[in-house]
Amino acid sequence: MRSSRGDTIIEVLLAITVFSLVSIATMTIMNQGTNAAQRALEITHVRQQIDAQAEALRAAQQAATAGHGTIWGQIAQHGNTGEYNNDAICPRSLGDVSGTFILDARTGQPYTANWLEDINLSTSPPYAQVLYDTGSPKSYGIWIERAFSEGGTLPDLYTFTVNACWQGAGLDHPLKLETVVRLYDPGS
Repeated sequence: MRSSRGDTIIEVLLAITVFSLVSIATMTIMNQGTNAAQRALEITHVRQQIDAQAEALRAAQQAATAGHGTIWGQIAQHGNTGEYNNDAICPRSLGDVSGTFILDARTGQPYTANWLEDINLSTSPPYAQVLYDTGSPKSYGIWIERAFSEGGTLPDLYTFTVNACWQGAGLDHPLKLETVVRLYDPGS
């Protein structure tokens, strides 16, 4: 009669190694899935913030077209704002995006001074947004650039680029979104 023998140490180590590799691969895939879901949620929220800024621009232009409202005159100045072209980091100060502005999406009021906060701080929100609970709006990674084109025989054209920049979950580079809104000057 043969006696039964147990597993050798090599077999046990091989089983532990296989189990560890499968566990690490599973956790890596779960982590990537969680980061992808978080980024998708962030993009949805940022897109809503961008859309609110774009709708405030359209509302100001429509109010000027109807003959009332002074906000259009404040945001539609003949001249271009600066452009932010650094893909490595999000803007940290108004000096990075000089001449740009944001709109209070609740009132349409433009803000051109002291509105940009650094999105890279540990106390910043997790995605680009405009916060309204501080009295005057504070933007974390959202800004509007303006480009003016004289129309000649056509009305003058304004091209507003609503930008968003933030550090996405699980990424070593910033996420960026933008929307372009082209509006004609109702007074030209």
